[in-house]
Amino acid sequence: MDNINIKIELKIITHQYVKENPFVSVGLNNVQHFGQVISEDTTVEIDTQIKDDTTNYLTIEYKNKDPRVDVVVGHDGSPTHDKRVEIKNISIDDIELDFHTFSQDDTLTYQSSDPNGKNTQGFQATKLAWNGTTTLKFSAPVYIWLLENL
Repeated sequence: MDNINIKIELKIITHQYVKENPFVSVGLNNVQHFGQVISEDTTVEIDTQIKDDTTNYLTIEYKNKDPRVDVVVGHDGSPTHDKRVEIKNISIDDIELDFHTFSQDDTLTYQSSDPNGKNTQGFQATKLAWNGTTTLKFSAPVYIWLLENL
């Protein structure tokens, strides 16, 4: 198997007006490429190599939400501010993915590590409201995977 170059770009949105900002970790195939507290919208770029003809896993993990502290509730009992993370977009080799068009349920998933969280798929997996991990499963060569899944 040959190695191929790949460029991944993620735009991550964080919501402000919280006591402590979210810690976000981004990895590809179990190798961390980014990990820090983010206080504003952030772009993460990964320029690396993957093996051709393989399945790959891009993970975005949200780690430090405490619902007792990180959700501000108004007078009516509804949340007014909530520490959460959203994945605005993901581009692979300068092609932006459309989260609404994945053909398989396991392409983009969110797995909550918090007992109050809800596991989701597809577009909803881009909304990390609880501690947990969103995973994008894709294969190389990327252009064939894109044709098959978008």
